[in-house]
Amino acid sequence: MPRLVDHDQRRAEIGEAAIRIILREGPAGVTVRGVAAEAGWSTGSLRHYFGNQRELQAYVVQATTDTLRRRLLPRVQRPRTKGSVVEQVATIVEEMLPLDAERREEYALWSAVVEWERQHPQEGGSVTWNDQRALHRQCVAALRGHEPVRDPGQAMGPHPDPEVELWAALLHTFVDGLAAQLVNTPGQVPPATAAHLLRSLLRAVPPQRP
Repeated sequence: MPRLVDHDQRRAEIGEAAIRIILREGPAGVTVRGVAAEAGWSTGSLRHYFGNQRELQAYVVQATTDTLRRRLLPRVQRPRTKGSVVEQVATIVEEMLPLDAERREEYALWSAVVEWERQHPQEGGSVTWNDQRALHRQCVAALRGHEPVRDPGQAMGPHPDPEVELWAALLHTFVDGLAAQLVNTPGQVPPATAAHLLRSLLRAVPPQRP
């Protein structure tokens, strides 16, 4: 009997091989030949799944985004009942900052996805940017005393409180800049300094007026 091929498993292997290449070489290293070699396949075998390099890269971007969501969401959604609201929100936002080896790897992968999206603009804008803005929006809403949004789709749209939208944009911009400094100038901005700066900004978010 011919051996059955688990196509989902083979695609997962492709995604894992491509992620290893991204971490070593960046998104430009994701080629049909390079991914085939990394996965231990022939180029012809890989072309059975992807007709050209653009199809491969689009799949890799999606696979990378899915991998990052699977890593990040359980940490972000972990119940937090101790400490002030500022402290609880800070521990959520810190999951997106490259404060340790695991999160530095995730930051490198997010950066690679963003670079690919920049070169290949997607309808509806950057998926990565939209995901991160939704999370920042929910964090700011919590700081202002709003009830949490249970529907993920609703969290992707503007909040009815204009102050939430303003401070979500400020927090998003701040976190992007802080993440870049943690990676590029760690001597000037170590993790402890980043944690202090983050909490200082969160404390500045004004509560709702009674």
